[in-house]
Amino acid sequence: MTDTAVRTLPTKNSEQAENRHVKFTDIHDLDVRPGWLTVWRPTPRTPGATAPWSPDTRPPSYVQEAHLAGALASRSGAGGSPAWLAAVFELPGRLDPVALEAALLGWIDRHESLRSRLTPLLPDGPEEPDGPEEPSEAPGAGKAAKAEKEPEKAKECAPPVRRATLRAGAVSFARNVVGHFLDGNELTHRIERLFDTETDPLAWPSYVFATVGHADSTTLYLGFDHSNVDGYSILLVAHEIHELYAAARGGVPARLDEAGSYLDFAALERRAAASVDIQHATVARWREYLTECGGQLPAFPSPVGPADEAEARRVDAGGAQRGGCGRLLDAAGTRAFDAACRAGGGHVPAGVLAVLALAGRTAAGLADFRVLTPFHTRNRPQWTQSVGWYVGLAPIGFPLAESDAFPEALTRAAGALRHARPAAEVPFARVTELLGVSVQPRFVVSYVDMRQVPGARQWPEWKAAAVRSRRNHAHEVYLWINRTFDGLYVSFRYPDTARGRSAVPAYIDCAARQMHEVAATGSREEVLTPC
Repeated sequence: MTDTAVRTLPTKNSEQAENRHVKFTDIHDLDVRPGWLTVWRPTPRTPGATAPWSPDTRPPSYVQEAHLAGALASRSGAGGSPAWLAAVFELPGRLDPVALEAALLGWIDRHESLRSRLTPLLPDGPEEPDGPEEPSEAPGAGKAAKAEKEPEKAKECAPPVRRATLRAGAVSFARNVVGHFLDGNELTHRIERLFDTETDPLAWPSYVFATVGHADSTTLYLGFDHSNVDGYSILLVAHEIHELYAAARGGVPARLDEAGSYLDFAALERRAAASVDIQHATVARWREYLTECGGQLPAFPSPVGPADEAEARRVDAGGAQRGGCGRLLDAAGTRAFDAACRAGGGHVPAGVLAVLALAGRTAAGLADFRVLTPFHTRNRPQWTQSVGWYVGLAPIGFPLAESDAFPEALTRAAGALRHARPAAEVPFARVTELLGVSVQPRFVVSYVDMRQVPGARQWPEWKAAAVRSRRNHAHEVYLWINRTFDGLYVSFRYPDTARGRSAVPAYIDCAARQMHEVAATGSREEVLTPC
């Protein structure tokens, strides 16, 4: 099960703040309004019975390949849970379904990865495709596959999948009016089941859309398997669909910057990764990091796993993690915290890690703070507005003496981030492949400045939200720290165990209190007040 939102350090204005910022949370934490539910399923625009799929030599990205392997393992009975992300937002007034269909199809045409499928090459041969493939080169394949030929070494890393891609204009929609829902909770469960069952990464489409019609507006729910999108991609959706919808209604071109293809990115990533060997500095850093962590990736500062066999059986049987979201600092407090970080030679991401390290010392007496941090890999202009999974993991670690306060922790955190950033450019799956290890992230902290996302100013008006699927895991803790125009927020999930319920909310509260103190004092105090 999952929690409703947990508000950290509420103020008299916290309710209004919660309604203004974009939540990144579980679907059951949304205010799902009743209405008419219609499901929009993408389908190939087929001439007769032939689907116009073209063979495509561009490989999956490393993170896609690992995700598909996990999906195959789950299908064969090794457990698992849904892995989708969704964008939710409203269109005002009476819906123009023709304009919306044009907008959604234009958006799929804009992002080539949504018109591409990956078919695993199983021991008995590949799964049957959805239709025959044309014996022609995939559209856009020449951009990466021809212009930059992959060296022979890249073939050694060739993923066990086959790609095929639809040309722009080759997708249509099958619409199904499900019915009118009077109860928001019932509708929430219906949409969750829709995303659970129709975002399969081993099929195409691995995404599905839904609209809920109200008297005064229409809410859109766009759900994608994680192989299609990262968190930033989800944040792009509302702005782009609004622009395309307005353009379709007005009969004018949409005002959107050009977006590159994630398929081209994946091909270039493979080419670069082929030159990474066991002697590479990033591989050496990960080897050292794993050794320092006892052969595993870092865990949450305090134990959060099952305390006994009975609890372990319950979690293994499919107990979903708990989660929530809350505000750490309001807008003024965030500006003050930012100023304190800059005065100390750091920045907000470093400040966040600094207070988390101090909270870890308080909670568990740790002398070293270790966590994984994702960095975006949108390192070329054409990837900025592209939909895809542009994320690399980096190892963060720094010592913390008993006498250290925020200034010392900030300096060490800023240095750790600078040192770690290059590691994110090498796919983590390539690193584990070279090291011959199988390890899973257990403690991850992400930071995103959402103010930079196109359309961010309009999110409150659009009632925009980013939604994640439930997760089953006995040891994993994720914190997503997001800066908006209204302040600094945290979304989180953790194991639904007695230790998890005790440790994680207390840890977040401790970090929030220290942020407040830094914002109020400018971090001048020698020692922060213990939590």
